[in-house]
Amino acid sequence: MVKPETSARTGRPRDLSKDQAVLAATRRLLAEVGYQQTTVAAIARMAEVNTPAIYRRWPTREALIEEAVHGTGGHPLPEESGDLRADLATWVRVFLVRAARPAARAGVPGLLADSQSEEARQRLLAIGGPVRQAFRDLLDRAVARGEIDAGADAMFLFDLLSGATTMRGLTRGAADEASFVDSLAGALYVLAAHAAEAADTKAVHR
Repeated sequence: MVKPETSARTGRPRDLSKDQAVLAATRRLLAEVGYQQTTVAAIARMAEVNTPAIYRRWPTREALIEEAVHGTGGHPLPEESGDLRADLATWVRVFLVRAARPAARAGVPGLLADSQSEEARQRLLAIGGPVRQAFRDLLDRAVARGEIDAGADAMFLFDLLSGATTMRGLTRGAADEASFVDSLAGALYVLAAHAAEAADTKAVHR
């Protein structure tokens, strides 16, 4: 017997391969023709999708470029080694490499110019949310195994990591990468390891 169709139908699952094709096309165009010429129509042609499909996934051109530049882009987050100092160096290296990519160097200045509203800022924070949480978890696990004391401000350290690597990548690319990675990772580790001492000092001077 043929079963009757139910009135409620589930939507067609999103094709993640098309999402990745769109993001890859966006990064390629940013690198090849720059921010202004990276239009939704141009991205659709390169990714071989139609523009309505792009707008179903990303509400605006800026949202798409933000995810292409700041999102994971299909790259997994760094795996933990159990050594926080080494893990911080890995995070710094990954962030620097991404910030130094031609797509980021073309896209970030344009996004900063176009994303002035609170809505745009909140969207950017949402895109980076999973990465920020993974960084917080990294520090929490270092506390749990006794490598550092509790009290480090994970989001402050993440902002230092993100800001320093972005500025370095945009202005100098990957020049002197090893030295920069070692210096920034060392600074982040010291701040994380001595967070309790810094808090005590701050309390004394209030």
